[in-house]
This record gives sequence, C-alpha cells and structure tokens, in this order.
Amino acid sequence: MPKSPRKRALTSPHDALFQWTFSQREHAIGLLKAALPPEVVAAVRWSTLRIEKGSFVDRALRSRHSDMVLSARMGAARIYFYTIIEHQRDVEALMVFRMGLYMMRLWERITRERPGLKMLSPIMPVLIHHSDTGWTAARAFQDIVAIEGPERAALLPHIPHFELRLVDVSGGRAGDVVEEALTALGKVVLWCLSVSGDDARLEREIGRIAAALDEVLQAPNGLAALEALLRYLVATHERLSVQKIGGILEKAAGPRAQEAVVTALDEIERRGRAQGRAEGRAQGRAQTLLELLAARFGEVPAEVSARILAADEATLVTWTARVLTAPTPEDVLGDDGRRASPARRPAARKRARRT
Repeated sequence: MPKSPRKRALTSPHDALFQWTFSQREHAIGLLKAALPPEVVAAVRWSTLRIEKGSFVDRALRSRHSDMVLSARMGAARIYFYTIIEHQRDVEALMVFRMGLYMMRLWERITRERPGLKMLSPIMPVLIHHSDTGWTAARAFQDIVAIEGPERAALLPHIPHFELRLVDVSGGRAGDVVEEALTALGKVVLWCLSVSGDDARLEREIGRIAAALDEVLQAPNGLAALEALLRYLVATHERLSVQKIGGILEKAAGPRAQEAVVTALDEIERRGRAQGRAEGRAQGRAQTLLELLAARFGEVPAEVSARILAADEATLVTWTARVLTAPTPEDVLGDDGRRASPARRPAARKRARRT
C-alpha cells in the first residue's frame, strides 16, 4: 500500500501528485495503455513493467517539467517509456528537442550500465502537457530543423527522426488518449492537472469526475489518494480555502465521501502543524550553529550560511557536533558541504591553531 504523500523540497505540486500516482504500477500501466499506439500496447508484456530510478531533466528546468522512466519487455527487447510532465502554462516551441536530449541521456546511462551492448533499447517519448492554448508546437524532431526547398529532402535522411506521444490535458479533457484504459485515480489526476489554478473550472467541472472519484474513495488506499488530491488542489488553488475545496469534493462524490474528506483534511492539518514545529526547531538550530561558527571562526562564508539555513534538523544536529573539532567552517559541513580544496586546508588549520 502506497504511503501518504509528503511535501518534498524543491518539488512542484504537479510533480508530487504525478510521481505519487504513476509510480504505482497499476496506474502507470493504465496511463501508458491510454497514451501509446494500439500496436505497442498489444506487444508490451505489462506484467514486466517496472519503475526505473533516476531523472534526466536539467536542474535549472525542474520548476518547469519533471520526468519518470518506466520499462517493460516487448518481444525479445526491453522498451523504455520516457515520460515528461510539464509544469508551465505555455507551449515550449523546442520541447521535442529537449525530449531528445533527455532520451540521449537515458541511452547513455543504459550503455554505461551494460557496456557489452551491440544494439540500443527502444525509447518511447511521452509528454503530459497543460497550457491555456493546448499543444501548438511540433511533435516531430525533424519538423523543428529549419531547412526548406529541395535541400530538405536531401538532408532528411541525416536528421534524427522521432515523434512525441502527446497527452494534452488542456481544456479539461485528456486529448489523444483512450480514457477507458486509465484507472479511476489516473482519470482524476489528469483532470486535476487540467484545471490547476482555474478555480471556476474546478467548481464547474467537478461533476465530470464524480464517478471516478467515488471509485477512488472505495479503493483500499482511497484515503491516501484523497489526501494526495487535496494537497494538490490546495497548492494549485490558493484563493480557495481548504474547507472550500473539501466541500467541492464532497459535493461531487456524495455523502459517502464526507467522512473520508474530513479525515483527509484533519491529516493535512496535523501534518502541517508537525511540519511547522519541525521547521521552527530547524530554524532555531540553524541560528545557533551560525552563532557558534561566528564565535569560533569569525564571519561565516555566505555559501556555508545558505546551506545551513536550508538544512533539515537531523543534518543540523550532525553539523553542530563538529563545531569544536572542525578546522574550518567548510569542514563543519563535512561530506555534506563543499570542502576547502586540499591546497587551502593546511593554511586554514594553521590559522585555527594560532587562534
């Protein structure tokens, strides 16, 4: 049974909901069956599906989109499904190029892990898109290469050829998918992604997923799923209160949902209070550690200070224990920080001894 969703640092609410839902095999299989060509769906051995570890999105772009890699047996080979979910509200003209970069990184990792390979595993690129206009950019890589006239035909054999499989959830309905293949939770999640930030549509169109939402609540992990959905809706509809959003879900799913919604809201509030207390303790420990560092070493480097203020409570406890023995502020952070270079460390130790 999947764990309740937790707030993850530097993770968007879109990514948190998507990863929590579709890292469960049942829902991942439903999504892929809904999005892929029928011939591929028929050829894949779905019982062999697995979630692969790792991300290939550039760190600077993780606020705009995130990825998930899955794989399964198809015939004698293993096929990889590289899935990106976009967090932005506009259409990125060169998204197919960016997808190509990430696919190359995945192939690079595969060949590094299996150096004896003679042939590459196939990769199917899947894009989950949401924007105000719907998808308007090129789906095929060869369509973004700027060459016209008779020269284009001569160059096409030498230009990479691949096309995105697009799941466009703009406008409230997932385009280019077989909705019947999705699980109930998969349908609800894609709909929630499609109305994110649009309070009026959330209230107006909630009835569209009423039956699927009722099915989600009846599942063994229904309460955890409801909490994930509530967390996402609260994060993406900031003008609506938590109670208002809970009421909208209750109205859609009927009286049977009332107890589940109340329980999920209570859990969200309890986690929020616990997180607030933990953040308060961490903030206090960070300030104490900065004061200790300043008393021993003088001015604390800005980079060290920033890492301390961003650290969790357990890490701060470890760092505080090193203050009396570490020769420099950087060494207090140990392997978790950016140590001074070997050339500089002896001089730092001499300064510490003279003080």
